[in-house]
Amino acid sequence: MVRDRGTGRFLYTEQLERRSGETPWEYVRRSVRREAQVREHYDGDTLQVIVGWGVGSVEEFLESHPEYRSQKQRKHDGEQIG
Repeated sequence: MVRDRGTGRFLYTEQLERRSGETPWEYVRRSVRREAQVREHYDGDTLQVIVGWGVGSVEEFLESHPEYRSQKQRKHDGEQIG
């Protein structure tokens, strides 16, 4: 996932699936290569690349890591900010 640090909006998300017959080692190698490509493409001080290993969806990731939710969403959920 790629998030804009200023607005908190997600600009890009991707879930890499394990291919049929692919070994865990091959999957990890492909995942790391893809992460490097995404980091290179979305290079910038205002962007943050988030790798959510073992997470099925953006919503699941945000539930697990509430610090990455936007301030508006955090206020709506009643979370104390600051």
